[in-house]
Amino acid sequence: MVAHHMTSPESSQAATGGPDAAASLRTRIDLELWIFLCLIVLANTVFVSAIKYAGVPWWLFSSGRFYVLGGILVSVVFLFRGKQAVLDLGRPILKVKVNPLWYLFALSWGPLMCTIALAIKSAYLGQNAILPSLTDITNKGVFRSVFVAAFVGEIVWVGYAISRMMGRRTPFEAALIVGCFWTAWWVPIVWLGQGVIPGLPLGPLFINMLGVAGMCSFVYCRTKSGFVVLVLQLTFNSSLLIFPVVPTTGGEATYTLFSFVYALASLGMFLVFGPKPLFSKKASA
Repeated sequence: MVAHHMTSPESSQAATGGPDAAASLRTRIDLELWIFLCLIVLANTVFVSAIKYAGVPWWLFSSGRFYVLGGILVSVVFLFRGKQAVLDLGRPILKVKVNPLWYLFALSWGPLMCTIALAIKSAYLGQNAILPSLTDITNKGVFRSVFVAAFVGEIVWVGYAISRMMGRRTPFEAALIVGCFWTAWWVPIVWLGQGVIPGLPLGPLFINMLGVAGMCSFVYCRTKSGFVVLVLQLTFNSSLLIFPVVPTTGGEATYTLFSFVYALASLGMFLVFGPKPLFSKKASA
C-alpha cells in the first residue's frame, strides 16, 4: 500500500511555477511548521511558569493553556499565509460524512485499550481490576476541560501539525515527530503537577503520546475527517477518567502498562493496515 501523503492546494500551485517555486513553498511550509512547534513548547513553558511563580490566577490554567495553544497557531498561520489560511484550519473538523464504522471505531478504541490493559493487570494480580467509574467525567468542569482539550488538540496537533507534516513525510513519521512535540508541550504541565490528570510520569507519558499521535494520524489519514479524530480523542480522554489506568486511580505501574498497550496497538494498526512504508527513504520524498 502506498503512503497517503497529503497534497495541499499550495503544492499544486507551486508545481505550475516550476521547481524553484515548489522548493520555495516547501521551505515556507517547513519554516512555518517548525516555528509553530517550537513556539508552542516555549509559550506553554512560559505560561505554566507564570502560573507557578508570577501569581497568575490558577483559574486560568484549566482552559488557558489550550487558548495559548490555539492562539499561537492562529498567529503563526496568519503571519505566514493570511486570513483565509486561518479560516481553513477548521475545515477538516467539518467533514462528518464518513463510513459510520469509523465512528464506532473512534468510540470504542479508547475504552478497548483501557480494558485490555486492566485485563492484563487483573490476570497478573488474580483479581478484577476493571472497575470503571463515572464520578469524574460527569463533573461539568472536568468534562468541559476534556472537551476543550480534544477540540483544540484535533485542530492543532492533527488537522494542522500532522496533516502538514504528511506533505513531506509518511503518516507514521509525522505521528512520531508530532508525538515528541506533544510530549514536550506536556512537560511543563507535569512539572507544575496540576491538571485533570496530575502525577503523570514523563517516560510512560512519552510512550503514550506517541501512541496517541499514531492513532490520530492513522484515523485522519484514512478518513480525512477531523471530526472523527475529535470523537476518538474525546473518547480517549474520557476513558482515562472512567477507567483506573492513570496514576491517581490505578498507580504508575498501571499507567505504564496502559501506555505500552496503547502505543503497541497503534503501531500494530500501521503494520497491519498501513499506509506503508512506515518510513520514507528521504524525508523530502
